[in-house]
Amino acid sequence: MSEPVTTFIANPTQRTFIEHIPEGYDPRDGSTYGRKSIACMSCRMGEGKSCGLVWSVYYHTLNNPGATWLLARDTWVNCRDTTRKEFEKWFPAGKFGEWIAGERKFVWDTEATGLEGEVYFTGLEDEKDASRLQSREYAGFGLDEPSPAAGSGGIAALIFETAMTRLRQPGMRYYAVRLAQNNPDESHWTYQKFVEPGTPGYVHFQTQSPENIRNLPPDYYKDMERDLGREDLKRRFVKGEFGFQQLGKPVTAQWSDKLHLVDYLEPVKGVDLKLLWDFGLNATCIITQVTPLGYWLVLESYVLDDGGTFQLIEDVVKPVLADRYKGFKWSHIGDPAGNQREQSNSDQRATKVIREQLGGSWQNGPKDIPQRVNPLNAVLSRAVSGTGMVQVDKGKAQHVWHALRGGWHYALLSGGVVGAKPIKNKHSHPGDAMGYGAAKLFPGGKLQKRKIGLFKRPGPAIHFGSSKQYIGRPGVVLPKEAHEIKQGGLR
Repeated sequence: MSEPVTTFIANPTQRTFIEHIPEGYDPRDGSTYGRKSIACMSCRMGEGKSCGLVWSVYYHTLNNPGATWLLARDTWVNCRDTTRKEFEKWFPAGKFGEWIAGERKFVWDTEATGLEGEVYFTGLEDEKDASRLQSREYAGFGLDEPSPAAGSGGIAALIFETAMTRLRQPGMRYYAVRLAQNNPDESHWTYQKFVEPGTPGYVHFQTQSPENIRNLPPDYYKDMERDLGREDLKRRFVKGEFGFQQLGKPVTAQWSDKLHLVDYLEPVKGVDLKLLWDFGLNATCIITQVTPLGYWLVLESYVLDDGGTFQLIEDVVKPVLADRYKGFKWSHIGDPAGNQREQSNSDQRATKVIREQLGGSWQNGPKDIPQRVNPLNAVLSRAVSGTGMVQVDKGKAQHVWHALRGGWHYALLSGGVVGAKPIKNKHSHPGDAMGYGAAKLFPGGKLQKRKIGLFKRPGPAIHFGSSKQYIGRPGVVLPKEAHEIKQGGLR
């Protein structure tokens, strides 16, 4: 039996990633067999993630004779030029096994390595590629760069979810899943499944400081930071931080995480809610308040994937109002297209559904893009004592956070020309809804004058349920009327 051609000395994070086994697994106890080890490694560039991925295959196959593995990247070309190239570097065909080109498969040489099994290589670019995984049985699979590196590529969540169902090869002591990537966007499915909120049994490994300096050229990260123009890429590739993909010119250039983002917000009692709406097949509702001092609190946001207004209200909005907003009244602002009759039912309109199901009056937002974008940017530019007038709950209003920080953007065309309209994507719906609200609540970036008192009372609303309160984060100065802060100050 031969030894590896090159001695492999794993970095600390690599080692824990490679050698991870299922919780509770005992190789001496057959009753613990068949469990799953599901791990993701996120890091800056040059940390050896692909190396860790291919050595995970070796380690798992060593402990699970006969294992069939799948290694995938977004396209076959990328898989061939990166993932398979890394595999071939450590386990060259002819010494460790045989490469069968027609099947894109590597078969371990049992006599030379003591390993028995095979590794398939493929590209899985689109959700439709998930069908190629059906009727297969694997002992493990690995995804290389499932989170896109610079705005394109990546692997869809459906691919991962389908591959999980194919971990059914008989006779395995345990199954293994490995994902290796640069630090993802917080809105990417890998972040949501492995980091926040995470999934029970899914383990995430992230390097905190560079661990592979000994194998990199001098000043590797210093030079990379100098050469990269985009700050979002510097965060991910150089600093090893999570960060969003800045793909174009942000619509809300005045947004600042430091000024506008809060860990927890609580609704101010006695102050009416303003529900903001956008329609279509990604129906959107944002629950907000304008406090007596003029702060705009963005409490919660909901965007329904491939669903309409009635479904959003029934499944999400009505239960949320029942659970957390007992005793509050509300009114609605939103897309004027909601007044249009549906083709399938001329008596049905989105605004009618909202009023019938939730109660409260309705205001149309402006159709013209500058009439909603300009007030939104204006109010975002306002701050008092280092606190933005707009405060967004990081946990419960993620859609708004991700949209306003740059997900809602104008396309950059050739020659640096900026597109005339924001592109339509998953971020544009909460962005549009916030724009409708800003136009009515803060015309010109200022609080709208009220004829009677500070607030115009909305129409009658339907109320139900109970309310749960939340508080702010360290360093955030909430308005004085948010006085229900627990003993000891802000968390």
